[in-house]
Amino acid sequence: MEERLSMRRLVYVPIIHTDSELGSLAGGIEERAKKVIGESNWQQHKEVVRRYWQEIADYWEGNNVPGLKIFQDGMPADGVVGAAIVKSLADKGSINYKIIAQLLEKGATLIQTEDPEAVKEEYLLAKELAKRKSLLASLWAVLRYRRQKGRLLHVRDTYIARKIKENLADGETGVCFLGAEHQVLAYLPPDIEVIALKDPQKVRAYHQKYMSRKWAEEVSELRAYLTMPIQRKPGEADD
Repeated sequence: MEERLSMRRLVYVPIIHTDSELGSLAGGIEERAKKVIGESNWQQHKEVVRRYWQEIADYWEGNNVPGLKIFQDGMPADGVVGAAIVKSLADKGSINYKIIAQLLEKGATLIQTEDPEAVKEEYLLAKELAKRKSLLASLWAVLRYRRQKGRLLHVRDTYIARKIKENLADGETGVCFLGAEHQVLAYLPPDIEVIALKDPQKVRAYHQKYMSRKWAEEVSELRAYLTMPIQRKPGEADD
């Protein structure tokens, strides 16, 4: 029992990005999505994302963890600079960052989570992909992005895992807001107990399928799961 109490805990929140976080990439992504699944389905997707984040927000509204440490996807700094990034994105409407801002007000600590250079490199690749208009240019950008994405994701995941390992002490609890495509959990040491608020595999499956032409028949069950209320407590592990 003593050993369990001294374990480090990490609450994992899989991210579905919203327009306010995508910045200049949002327009290109929305344009492509509408061409694949149509205006109506795209709006339905945006409502699913809104409700998903509302469930996450409601969860943290009712749970306060003393000494909580925050690890955020894409966060290149902490301290004053990190706080400014959080405020800027929260002011632009990001629910993810509004949640972080509220947790910081309750005494949580923001930790630099990512290598700024790796984040910048992936952003530039994604930006190049989003702005391509012609079919040939788009195919070239997709191929280039796919070649680089696996390498960059590995670099980012190992870096994030190291930051969590170095900054989460025995008995402490952290929360990691991280895109579902990441595989950070595989690089964490066994003494860090992970509590996932939503199954990252299901979030990842939804993200892949909502851009499919088989929208209606493939995403209804995943949509229901994503918007389901969260019942568990911050320190509650799987049975």
